[in-house]
Amino acid sequence: MQIFIMRHGEAQSRFSQDASRELTSLGQAESVATGRWLLQTANEVDLAIVSPYTRARQTLKAVQQHLPVNEVIQTEEVTPYGDASDFSDYCHALIETRPQINAILIVSHMPFVSALVDVLCSQSHSLLFATAGVAELNYDNTTGQATLTRQYIP
Repeated sequence: MQIFIMRHGEAQSRFSQDASRELTSLGQAESVATGRWLLQTANEVDLAIVSPYTRARQTLKAVQQHLPVNEVIQTEEVTPYGDASDFSDYCHALIETRPQINAILIVSHMPFVSALVDVLCSQSHSLLFATAGVAELNYDNTTGQATLTRQYIP
């Protein structure tokens, strides 16, 4: 199964409340480009899990212009300082109870996205994510471990 971990597109500077920051025009274009790449890579996503922050939701909406997403869950668990270990446990349980899922897209923020790759892969990759960048992981349902397949930078 594939897990795609994506950082939101470029957002406005921090003059406003962090959760309310919107994508810039560049961030919108980056997110659309990533949606095109994801379509070629995954064809569709069974489940997208997205941060409630404005820029993450806008990123997912831009991705969905090209990539079919069957279900969306919005959760505070994937905000910038969410607990990657707790969320990893949630992902494992979700995958066990929903074996029909073949591809998951998680749209979140730094540093959470980097920490999540490390936890799911049980090793320290400490990836730096470009805006709208994606880490593609191959998740083994039997072992509960993921391996980093590749990274996409728009």
